Amino acid sequence: MDGVVERLKFYATLVGDSLTRLHVLANPMVRLVFLRQIYFTAVMSLRLLSGVALVVGAVFVAQITNVLGADQSLFDLVEVVLARRIAPLAAALIVIGRSATAISTELALMRCSGEIEALRGMRIPVHDYLIVPRIAAVTLATMGCCFYSQLIAVIGGFAVSSLMLDVALADELHRFAENVSLGKLLLGVVKSLFFGFFIAAIACATGLGAVARATEVPRVPARAFLRSVVAVLAIDAVFLFATL
Repeated sequence: MDGVVERLKFYATLVGDSLTRLHVLANPMVRLVFLRQIYFTAVMSLRLLSGVALVVGAVFVAQITNVLGADQSLFDLVEVVLARRIAPLAAALIVIGRSATAISTELALMRCSGEIEALRGMRIPVHDYLIVPRIAAVTLATMGCCFYSQLIAVIGGFAVSSLMLDVALADELHRFAENVSLGKLLLGVVKSLFFGFFIAAIACATGLGAVARATEVPRVPARAFLRSVVAVLAIDAVFLFATL
C-alpha cells in the first residue's frame, strides 16, 4: 500500500511540474526533443494507424449495415460507438504500444547507464530536457492520432456500407455529417488530450522510477503498457458516464 501511495505522489509531482514548465519548449534543444517525439509518435505511426482504423471501421460498419441496412440507427451507431469510442481507443493503444513502451525503456536505460546523473552533473535540468517535451509531444500527437483514426474509420466504414447498399459514398458521408454533434466532437478532442497526457506521464514516471539495474529494464515497458491501458480505459469510462 505504501508503495502505491508513493507512486501516486511521484506521478502527481511529475504532472504538476510538467504543467508549470511548458515555457521551456522555447529552448531550441528542448524543442528539438519535442519535434522528434512528435515525429516518432504521430508521423511514423500513420501507416499502422491507417490500416488499423480502416479495418476496424470497415468491419464495424459492415456488420451494422448487414443488420440494420440503411436505417437511421446506422449513422447514430457509427457516431456513438465507432467515432467516439472504438476509433480513439484503437489510436490510443497504438500510441501506448509504440511510444509509451519506447519512452519508458529509453528513460530506464538512461537511468541504468548513469546518463541522467551525468545530465545533472552538467547542470542540465533533467525534468525540463527529458520529461516536459515528451509529455507535450505525446499529448498533441495522441490528439492528432485519435482524430485521424476517427476520420479513416468513418470513411472506410461508409465506403464498405456504400458498396453493400449501392449508395454513393458522398451521400453516406453527408448524412453522417448532418447527424454529428459538434459538442460531442469537441468533448472527444478533450478526451484524446487526456489520453495523451496520461500515457506520456505514466511512461515517463515508469521509466524514471525504475530501479537502476540492468535486469529491471526489460520489465519497464510491460509496466508502462499495462498502466497506460488501465488509465486510458478509466478515462474513457469517465467520459462515457459524463455524457450519459
